[in-house]
Amino acid sequence: MNFVPVIILLLVIVALIYFLKKFFNENSALKKSIFRIAEIIEEDPDAPPLYISEKVRKKINELLEKNYELEHSMRNQLTILNNIIEPIIIAKNDGTITFANIAAREITRPGVEGRKIYEVFEEYFVNQMFEEATKTKKIQSGEITIFIEGEKRYYEVKIVPVTLEENNERYIVILHDITNERMLENVRKEFISNVSHELRTPLTSIHGYAEALLEDDLSNREIVRKFLKIIESESARMTRLINDLLDLEKLESGNSQFIFEEINFTEVLEHVRHIIEPLAEDYGVEVEFTYPDKLLLIGDKDRLIQMVLNLVDNAIKYTSLKEKGEKIVKVDAYKEGNNIVVQVKDTGVGIPEEAQKRLFERFYRVDKARSRKLGGTGLGLSIVKTIVEHHKGTIEFFSKEGVGTTFKITLPINKEEKLNETI
Repeated sequence: MNFVPVIILLLVIVALIYFLKKFFNENSALKKSIFRIAEIIEEDPDAPPLYISEKVRKKINELLEKNYELEHSMRNQLTILNNIIEPIIIAKNDGTITFANIAAREITRPGVEGRKIYEVFEEYFVNQMFEEATKTKKIQSGEITIFIEGEKRYYEVKIVPVTLEENNERYIVILHDITNERMLENVRKEFISNVSHELRTPLTSIHGYAEALLEDDLSNREIVRKFLKIIESESARMTRLINDLLDLEKLESGNSQFIFEEINFTEVLEHVRHIIEPLAEDYGVEVEFTYPDKLLLIGDKDRLIQMVLNLVDNAIKYTSLKEKGEKIVKVDAYKEGNNIVVQVKDTGVGIPEEAQKRLFERFYRVDKARSRKLGGTGLGLSIVKTIVEHHKGTIEFFSKEGVGTTFKITLPINKEEKLNETI
């Protein structure tokens, strides 16, 4: 039996063991590294290197997967923050901004991140609140105004301190746009002021003339009659004002009943024409009506009469104020597609350009003294606009001072939509 191959194999194995032992002894650093890796992955350090290597590979894959999930979660959170409509800014203790969502970037200067709070907000109060939040570690709140492209906006500001870890804090600045609320509040205040003034004026007049009559011996019948006529006129104006106010409140709140039915709009115009003919004659104004025999639509006849009457009444009165030139009011109505269009055109004094934006506001008058003299309450156009809106229509106007004004109302026929509907 030949033992030479066996002996050679044994010699090779012994030599390999020797060299491996020598290699590991000389590379104690490698052994330590393998030992540490084994400890990290909670495996036996004496386990075969290939086994440890496989375990390390699996661990790395797990960590990569968790890292991907973390990045994905952070991206989602960033998307959520950017889609919040309220401006949100996050800053460090020293005021350096680390994050600003899209809404915040829209109301601040470009490149907001990395800048200081006081650089971004010129409003001193914001900086004062931020300093207070860093000192007290308590939520600070207040109101500020910001000019965005020349427009004044009102914001409610909250600064919320957040402790991430010891000596590591962030401050979340949240801005809530309250411009509409402030505007509504101003409108409410203006409304109350206007109502008070409008009621006080006739009441003062009534009181004054009544007092004068009480102190008089009433022997001069002409004076008595004059005073009583003024009292009657002022009380009538106050009644009109109160009635218009109540009517407008009902219209805007939805408490006013609209009875929609098929009507001939021509009948509305004829009714208005009969009412205003004596008025036009008194004011020395010529009124021309142009309309076909039939203009069918679905609407509330009484409200449409009120709508047209308000416009024509205004047109006659303001045309009468013109000192020179023709005094004509033209009322035209016609069908245009699926709509009925009515235009009231006057050759009156016109409306100044700066007053045109506020024309449909309650109590707004271009010339208050002149309007009161004509018997207006300042609510007519607001009522007209509300009636038009209830009929799903539109109203627009064109005016030039010294030339005149044209109001154009477009009403959908709505034959199928509103037949027999009551709201």
